[in-house]
Amino acid sequence: MASYDKTIATAASVAASLMLVRSLASELLPSEAREVLSAAVNSVRSRLTWQHTIVVEEIEGWSYNHVYAAVKAYLATRVADAGASVGMQCLRVSSAGSGSADRLVVTMDAGQEMADVYGGVEFRWCLVTREVKVDPHGHGGGGAREVRSYRVSFHKKHKEKALKEYLPFIVATAKAIKHGERTLNIYMNEDTDDWAPMELQHPSTFSTLAMDQTQKQSIVDDLDRFIKRKDYYRRIGKAWKRGYLLYGPPGTGKSSLIAAIANHLRFDIYDLELTGVDSNSDLRRLLVGMTNRSILVVEDIDCTIELMQREEQDEDKEKAKSKSKEKDKKKAEDKVTLSGLLNFVDGLWSTSGEERIIIFTTNYKERLDPALLRPGRMDMHIHMGYCTPRGFPDPCQ
Repeated sequence: MASYDKTIATAASVAASLMLVRSLASELLPSEAREVLSAAVNSVRSRLTWQHTIVVEEIEGWSYNHVYAAVKAYLATRVADAGASVGMQCLRVSSAGSGSADRLVVTMDAGQEMADVYGGVEFRWCLVTREVKVDPHGHGGGGAREVRSYRVSFHKKHKEKALKEYLPFIVATAKAIKHGERTLNIYMNEDTDDWAPMELQHPSTFSTLAMDQTQKQSIVDDLDRFIKRKDYYRRIGKAWKRGYLLYGPPGTGKSSLIAAIANHLRFDIYDLELTGVDSNSDLRRLLVGMTNRSILVVEDIDCTIELMQREEQDEDKEKAKSKSKEKDKKKAEDKVTLSGLLNFVDGLWSTSGEERIIIFTTNYKERLDPALLRPGRMDMHIHMGYCTPRGFPDPCQ
C-alpha cells in the first residue's frame, strides 16, 4: 500500500511539473520556439506509438467522397463473412437499391470494429459518427448534421502498403461490385440530340445463346481482351473502342447477340435510329451524350437511312452549288451522310468517350460501302446464319 501511494504521488508530481513547464513555456518562450518544441514533442510521440490511422470522410467540403462509398461497399462484403463479423454486436441493414428490399446489404454500425487482412497485414476498421453544427444562416437553417467517417488503423511500417496497394485494391473491388450489380439501361434517341433511357431486362446471355460454340467462344474472348487493353489503346494512340458487324438473314439472332454482349460486359445500350437524326451535327451531339462503357447499336444500317456513296456526295455538292435557292442548299448540307457516319465511328468525335462497343447490323453486307467495313471501323465481322444442331446449348450443363 505504501508503494502504491508513493507511485501515485510521483505520478502527480510529474504531471504537475509538466503542467508548470508547459505554462512557463507558453509565457516565456516566443512563438517560434514554442512551435519547435511542439514539433519535437509530436515527433517523440510518433516514435513511441506503432499505430497509424487513415481517415476516410463521407463528405469532403461540399462534395461526396467516392472513396467513402468504395470502402462502404467493400466492407459490406467483408461483414457478410462470418469470420470478419465476429465480435460485432451491432450491424446496420439496408436495401440494395432505392425502393427495393429484394436484397439486403449488411454493414457495420457506428462504434463497431472489424479486422481485415490484406497481403498478410491486419487492418482494423471502425465507423465513427459525430455531429457538426450547421450555420443558421446557411441552407440548412441551423441545427446539427451527422458526419460519418471510416477509420483504418495498422502498424505504421505498413503505411506505404496501405496507401499504394490496400486502398487502391478496395476502390477497384468496389468498382467491380457496383459494375456487376447495377441495372442496365437501353437508350433511344427520342429527338435530334437527346437520349431517352429505359431499363434493359433482356434475358439473353452467352450461355443461352444458340450459336456455334467455336464462334461464340471467339466473340467472348475478343470482348474480354478488349476490356483489358486500356493501356494498349493509349500506347498506340487509338480511341478505346471496338466495332462489330453482324450480318445475315433476318431472324438469326442478331438482337439476341447484342443483348448477350451487354449482359456479359454490363454495358448500357444506345440504340441509334438514324432516321430520327436530321444532320451530321446532331449525330455528333448524340455521340457526346453517350456514357463510357456503353454499346452503340445501329440496326439494319443498309435500310434505315439512304446513305449516299462518297462519289454521289461530291456530285450532290456540285448540284447544290448551281442552285440559287439558299433553302435547297441548306437542306443538302444538313443530311446525315456517309462521311458524317464514318467520322462518327472513328474520326475525331469518336474520341469523346472510351471503352465503347459499336455494332452495326445488316441483312445484306454487300450493300454497305467498303469504307464502312474496314478494320478500325468494323473490327470483327460476325456472320449470323441459321442455327445448326451443335449451335444449341447443352441441356446437361
